Amino acid sequence: MEELTWMMLRDFDSDAIVEETELLAAWIDQEIASPEEGYRVETPATAYVEDLTFSPNLELGNMSGGLVIRRVRGTMAAYAEAATEADQSFADSSYERWDRVIENGEGEAWVGGAATLTADDAIEKNGGFGIILPYPMLREFRRVELERGEVIVNRAVIYDEGWADESNGILGGFTIEVLIPDGDDTIWLNCTWTQVKTLLGDNDDFYTNQIIQGSTDVMIGTELHVAGPS
Repeated sequence: MEELTWMMLRDFDSDAIVEETELLAAWIDQEIASPEEGYRVETPATAYVEDLTFSPNLELGNMSGGLVIRRVRGTMAAYAEAATEADQSFADSSYERWDRVIENGEGEAWVGGAATLTADDAIEKNGGFGIILPYPMLREFRRVELERGEVIVNRAVIYDEGWADESNGILGGFTIEVLIPDGDDTIWLNCTWTQVKTLLGDNDDFYTNQIIQGSTDVMIGTELHVAGPS
């Protein structure tokens, strides 16, 4: 599972992503009894991310990683459309700001079925204790045709550092997301790695739990925005 997500970071723009996504979807089918799971994952090696843009100060070996799989209400098409909204802060109240810029016309084309979508996000996340981390993120979406039908894969990269002050900042991060149709619902996988510097120091268990909880909160908030109250 870990190696597949690493490979998808590296191969997002290539045809190899099709087989990798197929394998990941099959793994979810076979291994996940209840798709509301959180896992600790290891950091990808340099070879899997060397072509991506990120701060030279990011220490791959000191990143924390978490993976969440969850079934959410609402169709994959509805989540694809929500991805084009300029204000993404509906995802979680901890986001003081989550502004998304999409090239003119690309959002409409994506909703209409275009194969790709690129977004540049400007984020300010409230990390608690009065810490608000500002950081930029490049998000790339693509539709991938599998034997089971169409799924959506999303790669996100924090391409520059963001600092609240001298002691609290984020050096970088990577995310792979996969949305798989499941009747009127959607199976949502999020795998995220980040390196954060805070007064807590190197506390990998804490940061991993924060990633898992944060990803879960975004899924719940986006589900509410897309599908309404249950």
